[in-house]
Parts: sequence; C-alpha cells; structure tokens
Amino acid sequence: MKRMICQGAALLTAAVMLTGCTMPTARRKGSGALHLSDSYSFVPEEEVVEEQAYQWLIQPSISADNIITFDGSRVDTDNELNKAYYNYSVIRQNGCYGLIDFSGNMILKADYDDYYTCWCGEIVLMKVVDEREGEYEYATIDKDKKISDTPEHRTDTSSVFYYDLESEKVFEKKANERALTEYTGKKAVIVTQAEIGVDDYGNYTGKPTEDARCALCKKGELITGFDYVDFYAPAFKGIGSSCVALKNDEGKWGYLDADGNTVIDFICDGDPSAFNGKITDDESKLHPYLFGGDYMPVYVDGYYGYCDKDGEMVIKPGEFEQARPVINGRAWVKKGDMWGVIQLGEIIEEEKPKQKDDSSMAEFSTVSTTTWWANTVEDTDTSIDYGDDGGGNWGDWTDTDWTDSGYYDPGYDPGYDPGYDPGYDPGYDPGYTDPGYTDPGYVDPGYTDPINTVPDYEQPADNYYED
Repeated sequence: MKRMICQGAALLTAAVMLTGCTMPTARRKGSGALHLSDSYSFVPEEEVVEEQAYQWLIQPSISADNIITFDGSRVDTDNELNKAYYNYSVIRQNGCYGLIDFSGNMILKADYDDYYTCWCGEIVLMKVVDEREGEYEYATIDKDKKISDTPEHRTDTSSVFYYDLESEKVFEKKANERALTEYTGKKAVIVTQAEIGVDDYGNYTGKPTEDARCALCKKGELITGFDYVDFYAPAFKGIGSSCVALKNDEGKWGYLDADGNTVIDFICDGDPSAFNGKITDDESKLHPYLFGGDYMPVYVDGYYGYCDKDGEMVIKPGEFEQARPVINGRAWVKKGDMWGVIQLGEIIEEEKPKQKDDSSMAEFSTVSTTTWWANTVEDTDTSIDYGDDGGGNWGDWTDTDWTDSGYYDPGYDPGYDPGYDPGYDPGYDPGYTDPGYTDPGYVDPGYTDPINTVPDYEQPADNYYED
C-alpha cells in the first residue's frame, strides 16, 4: 500500500511539472510553423554567406549584340607575334564588328562585316568592298599595337593525330604538310580512328574512318576508349596546359586532363560564341571554351558559370546571361541586357607601349580612321580616344555612347550570330606566306592620306591560294 502511494505521488509530481509545456517539435496551437521548446537549449546555425568570387571592373552598362573573347587555344604561343587576342575582344553592334579592350575603350569602330583570328595571335576585321572581284578592306592591331590595314599572314603548323586500327600506331599530320609521320612523342594527344596507307613515294597517307571516334592517347598507348564523337583541344600547346574537351554520345561535353582523369563531368554544352573565326576554326563544329588561364566559362543547359582547373564551380551557372574567357584576370559578361567586365583572379599589368615621340599623344593614321593613343591609362595596356577628323569618325567614347536605341533582342542567343554568313569566303589562305611579295597598295600606318580611303590592293594570282 505504501509503495502504491509513493508511485501515485511521483506520477502527480511529473504531471504538474509538464503542465503548460510542449514537446520540442510539437505544433503550438494557433501557430502555422514548428518551433522548438524553450525548455531546451538550442543554438541555430548561422546563415552561411558565400563570398562573391568576382568583382566588377565595369558595371553592366555597354549595349552590344555580342562580345567575343578568344581563349587563345588556336594561337601558336611559341611563335606568337601579336597579343591582340590577349588584349582585345570583338564587339558586335547592329550586325557589324569592331574591337574593344577590357577597359571598355572602343579600339576599332563596329563597322566591319566579319572577323577572324590568326595563328600568330592577331585579330583581323574585314569589310567587303567588292565580293565579286574579291576585294576586301582589313583592319587590325599590329604587333606594335598600332592600327594597320595590312594583316599578318602566317602558316598553320598545327597537328592532328590519327590512330591506325590495324597497326595500333599513332600518326601525326601537320596542317602544312601532305604526308603523315609516325608519332613517337610522349605527350598526351587526342587521336581519331583512321585508315593509314602508303603512297607510290613511300609516304604515309591517311584519313579518318567513316563515323570516326576519338580517344586520349599518351606515349603511344590509349588511356581512354574510343568513347567520344568529337573533341576540342589546344592547337599547339599540350593538353596539360588547358585540359581537353570531349563530346559524348549524348551531345554533352566534359573535360579530361593529360592523364585521362575527369576534371569537369559531361554536363557542358557547346557555345557558338567560342568560334575563333573561319581561318583558325571549323565553323561546322560547335565546341565549348578551353582554359585561357586559371578559370574557364562553362555553358550548362542554357546557363553560364565559371570553373577552375580543379573542376570546382567558382561561379555557379545562372549568374550571368553570357560569360566569356578570363584573360589576365578579366572577363566580359552579360548581366540583364548589358555587358560589363569582372575581375576573376589576378591581373598582371604589362609594360605600356613606347611612343615614337616625346609628346603625350602620338598620332597614327590608317586607311579609314585617325586614332590617338594615350600614354597613360588605367587597367589596360592601351587606351585610344577617337577624335573627329571631319570624316564622320567617332568622338571621345563615354559610357553613354553605348546606349543603342536600336537594340531589339534582349533574349539574344549567345552563340547565334545573325550577321555571320557561313558562305562568305574571303579567299584568304593563312598557310601561305610569300616573303618576296610586296603589296603595292600597302599604306604606311604612319602616313595620313585624306584622299585614299581604300588601299589599291592588287589581287594575287589564283595560285596564291592553296586548295
């Protein structure tokens, strides 16, 4: 009896202690959310605020159909003569092309019909004068950072590699040579399935098999299977410097390092804006970017972000409507309807170009524009202000000049270039170099001729171009 009385008292005491209290995850009356009881000590987790990986150098304020930056993968850095690809981007406004630097200065007015890049690093803008007669007007920035109407012509010495399925050997084909040679190098290369033979002169010949597939090969041994339908690799540098992009059967691109390890999984899409121009690139091939430095833009299901060389997404896809390669720590991006420049990584300032005189502004003249190059600049190695020479050339550039009232397509497809004509062929052969050829129409960039507006360029004979 005494034990029963004690048990009852204990139960009564417990009931009193629990009166008015709720269980830790009980829903309070009249409350639409779950709360934790005050009877328990609870410390909520602090909200994690991710540090922004980039900062704005130019806020989104420039109106353009497209801005095209080159990742440098088609440049022969061992024989690099020009760093235009490193300092400038192509800007497209109202269907025409010009050049802009990473400080937002217009270097060449958007007044040209097309563009291309050279293996030497040069960017060339071109305008059709008489397509029927093969007459074109050119504009470029030469190796001395002066505007010129005479592009450099350099030979393509890049290589492709074939894998002979019968002999299981690797063969190299240089762009400027007809015959193949057996490849015995040790670096990692992308090989394409091919049929190899020998011609009447004992030279190796070959071509890819029908529906040829690709694999990664190192020291003559396959380190992946032929699991890929396409690839995009550096034309001159080794794969280890930039990784290689490979396309799977599902149409997605991924990135492998020189040992065949996956750096970025097969989630990426090709970006038409990665096109380098028809001289150094294949306009029929849609490919992504390669690393131009420590970071690379990726295009995933319609969204842009940035990856580092460890495969980490430092800027998640969806941050920008458009994103371009990071060159010297700077990249053009599109936010909303406007373009701006972000800093992602370190910016290495280069030595400023030297002028020929002691004045603060040195004048250089071309066939179509007069331009003044400033000695002192900020955040760029060149700065150009445009004066009015009486011929309708631009005045000094300001942000407000970039408001394009005719801009009509805020949903612009990054890769689609409505001004690009795939059938247009300037007839230019980058592989041909004639050291003895003198262009009678050459205009000295330092000479101002107010009368001559189009160089009297004599078209070379048909055999100037190779098949």
